[in-house]
Amino acid sequence: MQGIWSADTPYDGKRPDNDDGGPLSEEVVTLRRRVGELEPQLPETHRSGAARAEGGFAEREGRDGRGALLDLLSLNPAEQAALLDALPAMIFFKDREHRYLLVNKAYADHYRVSVERIVGRRDEEIFVAETARQYHESDEAVMASGEPRLNVELHWRLADGSEGWTMENDVPYRDARGRVVGMVGIGIDVTARKRAEQALLRAEAELLETRERLLDTISALSTPVLPIDDGILVVPLVGHIDEERGGRIMETLLQGVERHRADVVIIDLTGVPVIDGAVTGHLLSSVHAARLLGAQCVLVGVSPAIARSLVQSGVDVRELVLLKDLRAGVRHALARRSRRAAARAAT
Repeated sequence: MQGIWSADTPYDGKRPDNDDGGPLSEEVVTLRRRVGELEPQLPETHRSGAARAEGGFAEREGRDGRGALLDLLSLNPAEQAALLDALPAMIFFKDREHRYLLVNKAYADHYRVSVERIVGRRDEEIFVAETARQYHESDEAVMASGEPRLNVELHWRLADGSEGWTMENDVPYRDARGRVVGMVGIGIDVTARKRAEQALLRAEAELLETRERLLDTISALSTPVLPIDDGILVVPLVGHIDEERGGRIMETLLQGVERHRADVVIIDLTGVPVIDGAVTGHLLSSVHAARLLGAQCVLVGVSPAIARSLVQSGVDVRELVLLKDLRAGVRHALARRSRRAAARAAT
């Protein structure tokens, strides 16, 4: 199509016509002629602009890190401060000597210190010794290694006694030669989260303690030792008995014999559906241990399944006193006590 021209079209010195055949204005022709004159100068202009940029960057090497960062961001200090102050996260810049070059309003407000009180100073001039040392060590790790440190939790304490935690993402920055000349840190306050975590840990610890007490209570209730008369104890067992509970039964039974100076211990198995070989071993061990303490154990309420387990264990059941139910066991205990009393009286 005639009359269309772009910057890439070389100027031939002729006046082009409009699409409708009319001549272009003298101003447009003059503009095109000027563009044609400037086109040969573009490479030189690019070269001189690059040289000026290189020289400007070299000039900035002698300035502090804050100036370099501001130049790189193409923002003047007021614009940079306004941008950073608009962010809710805490942001700070430090030089290699750990001096604060720039902090935003969120950072200053968090630590209840003015921006002027922070900029140009080191941590030890702002914070209490413990906090300053922790911040210095964390920031030095970033600048010395040249590697970022992400999601670092730092505990802080202020002079007024208040304390909390921040989570920081710290990144080093370098000059034109690649040397680390400072760092930038972005942090958020995680005090509420940390306190919630600590409260949860305390609650878990209390829950575990309560659980242990509850288990002890259940253990005591699951193996009660009931003195029903002078020298006579009843140990009623209910529910499933595993190996662990079998061991507790033996311990509780022997403690009861010693505490009550028992002569007869009636072990009521009416509420126990079945016992395995390991539990049978614990039960028989309890019987033999009680005998060593001078007490006789009487097993009552033995079900067919338990009787089968006793037989299969290979124990000589003739060594055991097996009775039908608790009533028979009590009668046996009373009769035994009477006989022993009569024997003592006769002697």
